[in-house]
Formats: sequence, C-alpha cells, structure tokens
Amino acid sequence: MNEELFFHTVERLMWRSTMCERVGDEIRGMDVNPGETAEKWRLVRVQDQLRLKKEQGGELTYARDVKHYTVTSTAEILSIQLNDSKRSFRCVKTDSS
Repeated sequence: MNEELFFHTVERLMWRSTMCERVGDEIRGMDVNPGETAEKWRLVRVQDQLRLKKEQGGELTYARDVKHYTVTSTAEILSIQLNDSKRSFRCVKTDSS
C-alpha cells in the first residue's frame, strides 16, 4: 500500500468537503464536488482496509494492508495515523463568498 497516495486522496476529499468530523476512528463529512449534489461520506476501517462509503450508495477502497490506523482531532484539525505515516488536515472550510 502506498501511504502517500492515500494521504493525497484524503487531502483532495477534504478540499472538496464543507465539513468533516471524527466519530471514534471514523471520519464523516459532506462532499460538495462541483457540478454534483452534495453527498455525505464516511471513511471507515473494514478489517485491513480503509473504505470511503457514500450516502447514496458507492463505496471505494482507499487503502489496503492497514496494520495501524488511528484518528485524533483537536478543534478544526484531524490527524490520521496510517501504519508508519501521519498527516493532519483542516476540517472546517471558511465561506469565501
């Protein structure tokens, strides 16, 4: 598994999302991909995989062979530990209008 690719994919998802929150080791958010209807999503661990589950049905595997995965949060920042790598993401987007 390529952790850098995983974190890049999560970073893109966070960039498109208007909100996100940590619920245990699950991350939930609202995707507002341009041109599409806003949709709730959840990033969850299923055995040794991390999967993105969308409210309207779809599911994508974001990571395989996960040995260690934790999520922590403080205020607007989410931190994800995946195996030996860790990254932090801003969770609240400010309104630019």
